[in-house]
Amino acid sequence: MIVRDLSLNKKEYKGHPCFAVDAICPCRPCYNPHDCTPPNPAYSRKVYSDTFHCAYNWNTGCPQPKPEPIHNLNRQHRCRKCGQIIRV
Repeated sequence: MIVRDLSLNKKEYKGHPCFAVDAICPCRPCYNPHDCTPPNPAYSRKVYSDTFHCAYNWNTGCPQPKPEPIHNLNRQHRCRKCGQIIRV
């Protein structure tokens, strides 16, 4: 699933769209977007790869049990990081 930290700009390194396990991953403490597959310098002059993955998942797989997400809610109960509506 492709997710991103909505609290950051898309042009920032940690704000890029990223492959993760589920939609609430940006709120988990283990979430770490990283361009694990660097761009090929022979074909591209890009600074970052087009493909970002969660570095924790890329290196060791998701922790089991998965850590509880820490949501940052606005007044409408929508999380500023993952975009989910959380009913309290």
